[in-house]
Amino acid sequence: MELLSSGVLIDVLIIIALISAMVSGWRQGALTAGLSVVGVVSGLIIGFAFVPVLVNLFTVHNVRLLVTLATIIVFVGLGNMVGATVGARVRENMRTRTGQRWDSAVGAVLQVIVVSVVLWLISMPLAANAPGQFGDGVRNSRVLAKADAAAPGWMRQIPEHFSALLDESGLPPLVSPFQSAKGGNVDAPNPADVDPTMVKRVRPSIVHVVGDAQGCSRRLSGSGFVAAPDYVITNAHVVAGTNSVTLDTVLGVKSASVVLYDPDADLAVLHSPELGLDAVPQTDKALRRGEPAVIMGFPKSGPFVALAARVREKMNISGPDIYATGRIEREAYSLRGNIRQGNSGGPVLNTKGEVVGVVFGAAVDDSETGYALTWDHVKKVIGDYTALKTPVDTQRCVS
Repeated sequence: MELLSSGVLIDVLIIIALISAMVSGWRQGALTAGLSVVGVVSGLIIGFAFVPVLVNLFTVHNVRLLVTLATIIVFVGLGNMVGATVGARVRENMRTRTGQRWDSAVGAVLQVIVVSVVLWLISMPLAANAPGQFGDGVRNSRVLAKADAAAPGWMRQIPEHFSALLDESGLPPLVSPFQSAKGGNVDAPNPADVDPTMVKRVRPSIVHVVGDAQGCSRRLSGSGFVAAPDYVITNAHVVAGTNSVTLDTVLGVKSASVVLYDPDADLAVLHSPELGLDAVPQTDKALRRGEPAVIMGFPKSGPFVALAARVREKMNISGPDIYATGRIEREAYSLRGNIRQGNSGGPVLNTKGEVVGVVFGAAVDDSETGYALTWDHVKKVIGDYTALKTPVDTQRCVS
């Protein structure tokens, strides 16, 4: 009942805000409301430019969240105030009562739309990052979910960008926090499905990917696996903006270069001459719902871990690219398992030790749900990569 109650409370507060906006819009009129729209859009543009600069001054997650919200609210509020003031002065010159009624009606509608958009924009980073019952309430709001479903794709890029700045992993949410891509309910993973003999055989081919990104003063890390002699597959966000990449392997630290970089699909291919490690076997046979899987990698940039998982569902996920500047549809598995930062780029294997997918993210609101690109999708994106040797541009850091 707590989730339901908190979501209902958020909805009640939103409805009160919308009624207040309607009354205010009726009193102010269309011209005033229209100029308020101009002011709000101007405030968003200015806020959008200032937020990345201000947020990067702080390291504490909750402070970054407050700074983002405060910046948006201040600039949007100032824009709205300026637009409303100008519009009110013009409205004073409107004489006819009929004209004022039409002006009031249109003003009420416009004001409700403006407030709805602003509330939705603010709610996205809150839903993706706010902790505790308040965050749960925002995510379970039916009103915000309806607004999110109605929002056009180009508009989603704004809150997704803010969410990417705030997320501690530097990733935009894979799906909107108001939309469920969790998949079906399945039994908990069984640790007994992780065969020690298989893990021992595959372990040498799983590598810890470490990248230095001087442009944003960061050291990035994630997981990867040998997919062909001297070639490693990982996520694009693991090497985004890097100047150099190294692979921590069972044979020691090896240097590597990024020879394929796809920020849309979140995939990268690394070339490391004389890597000296066998490729992990791969299979075209997809896993079905409820089947066991094994996730291998270096969660939290720590030691190697082979983790039991279970397939919730195979689905198409529509979400942002790693820079939250566009949207892409990916074929992916929804997995039940404790996927954490650092697992990114690591392989998902069947119980035989064959690669069936590549980990690329986790759910915002469920610590037991993660996502992996299907191997079929990965192959379509990277194509024949075994002849690639020329380093490519890794563009910029994710946030």
